[in-house]
Amino acid sequence: MALSGFLVPFASGALIKRQEIADEYDETAGEIIDAASEKYNEKLSLNNKSIELQNANYAAVENALGTTVAEAAAKNGFLNNVNTNEVVNYVTKSMPKGLVKRLQDLTLTDDKKSFLYTDVDDPKKLKEKTIFNSVFKDDYNRATTELGNQKDWASKNLNKGAIKNVSDLYLSGDEKLPAPTGIEKAQKFLFGDRITKETGATFNLAAEEAIGGNIDVQPKAIKASQSLAERVGYIPAAYIGSIIDQDRAIQGIINSKDVKLDPAGGGLIFPDRFRNQILAIKDNAKQYALDFTKDGKVDVSNLMARSNDDIVENIISPISTRFTGYGIDTTKFAERMSFRVMKATDINFDNTFYENNNLTKEDFIKSKIVRPGINKETTDAVDGFTISKKAADAFKLEISTLNSRQLQAVYIDFLPDNMQIMANNTMVPIKTYYKQLFGLGSF
Repeated sequence: MALSGFLVPFASGALIKRQEIADEYDETAGEIIDAASEKYNEKLSLNNKSIELQNANYAAVENALGTTVAEAAAKNGFLNNVNTNEVVNYVTKSMPKGLVKRLQDLTLTDDKKSFLYTDVDDPKKLKEKTIFNSVFKDDYNRATTELGNQKDWASKNLNKGAIKNVSDLYLSGDEKLPAPTGIEKAQKFLFGDRITKETGATFNLAAEEAIGGNIDVQPKAIKASQSLAERVGYIPAAYIGSIIDQDRAIQGIINSKDVKLDPAGGGLIFPDRFRNQILAIKDNAKQYALDFTKDGKVDVSNLMARSNDDIVENIISPISTRFTGYGIDTTKFAERMSFRVMKATDINFDNTFYENNNLTKEDFIKSKIVRPGINKETTDAVDGFTISKKAADAFKLEISTLNSRQLQAVYIDFLPDNMQIMANNTMVPIKTYYKQLFGLGSF
């Protein structure tokens, strides 16, 4: 009986002490939860924004460029970390033009994973070729589900209401300590598990395992530009036909009676004055080669015509509308030159080019122009214009925006030859001025 009376007050005091220690445990658990909650809730929020940005970007690309391009963009990571109002332009610049065109031409199956193509052995039949292992919609649903599971775990374990659960699970004693003595067993019975220095790390490890790393809509491992190009039959637009086929097509465009057959068999020989235009047509044709290729064969004639249309529309026609009496110089002087010689009788100031550049008649002073020939005997003098530095800069700006030296050379070729500018106290033909300025001496 005496023993029993001794235990009662001891047990009462011990229970009070146990409650104090339990409160201390809960406070420690709360501090751990607060730190983890701030860290992981911010991470979940950023991850959610990343997934929704990809979803918005996919919709923008699909609307502008089509489903196949959007899927390819997603698989290559082009939808990540790009503002939605910029993503279409970003994808267009990031993917080869020919690949975009090829993807847009595909006929997709209902599941959007495969495209149909003609069976070589039986042209009446269509075959399926898989291009995507998964589609964006499925990957997006998977990603949002996985992120939802992470949020669910966080809501249950990163709040003050989960303190007891955290205490029970993670505020355990160090298993590496020696086996407890009788006294230590009594303390654990009365006061609960011990808190160790590893407690916070243990909980963070559990949270990291439950929440994990960032969830991506598209698997990071998929970077399929090259293999995708192969799967959809995309060949970089470089082959534009044989030299002889190119030259024959261009002969119809140039329409010159002075073209000769190269005895070495490498194509046709054109007069030097056509050289820059021919080089530009061939170089510019590369970007359209895929559009004019079918079953491995290039429609060279129409390809060259398409390329020349660009040059006429963007260079020759705009220049011609800025002058009156503009045309090809057909004199003997022009035939002897190594570049195209053009002429103009006056300036067409009704053209918006002059208004946009604030140019007036004072920038084009009528004067006699001495045109240097291939030697002193072939030099001639014609009516023309001495143009101001401001006028020269307006043409220079347009030349600088052209994306190849070949196109720049063509622009210069089609300017009227009866224009000059004062440079370094010397009258310089306008074409010589620009060729020196743009380093086009070899063109």
